[in-house]
Amino acid sequence: MFNKTVCKCAVLKITVIMTVITSFFLVGCGNDQNYKREIDGNEDYLNSPSLKPLVIPQGINIPTEAADFYVYPVETKGAVGKLVDIRPPLLPIPTIVDAYANYSNGVATLNAPANNGVWSSITTTLNRKNIPISSSDNNTIRTANAFILSDDEQQTVQASYVIQRHTIGGAETITVALNSLTRGAEDLSSNPLEVQRYVVTLFNAIMDDAAPPPSSQLPADNEQKDDDK
Repeated sequence: MFNKTVCKCAVLKITVIMTVITSFFLVGCGNDQNYKREIDGNEDYLNSPSLKPLVIPQGINIPTEAADFYVYPVETKGAVGKLVDIRPPLLPIPTIVDAYANYSNGVATLNAPANNGVWSSITTTLNRKNIPISSSDNNTIRTANAFILSDDEQQTVQASYVIQRHTIGGAETITVALNSLTRGAEDLSSNPLEVQRYVVTLFNAIMDDAAPPPSSQLPADNEQKDDDK
């Protein structure tokens, strides 16, 4: 005899199982950030055969060789295909009035008027990003290794930083550099793109915390409007 109750229970169990399986797939797709750094397209070009030398049969006259049209052999070095990182490099952004920032050779540098409050806010930034401080004084902050996971990465990196301050007259220079950068057993300190990403990311986080409140100019504007009346 057909039992509707048993059938409904079986259908319900199958539905629950399929829902759980589908959720796992969706979570996996949601966590996969590779699309942010990979080229989306066909990679068949990587299997293209190499050029072969032209074989001239005997008795055939050919034009004289011209260097203008010579195709030099090229050796492929570095990443190809989906290993190519297409993410644009990050740039340091100053948020302090009359400040200038640049990045060069693994160091992000801020030049700004002294007493701008940036140096005093760095500890807050490091605590917010869970980067422990190993030592500090009035001019140097050294951090211990911290685990950092970017939104567009699948694996964490371990990074430690050196942040320094130099004051000359009424100007202040603050630099942010890496002391070490690894991903598992892989040393990333010789990879300029990775170094730039993690140095500038911390630099911009410091700048965000040191930026003046957006509404700091509103009272002056309101006073001006009142004067116009």
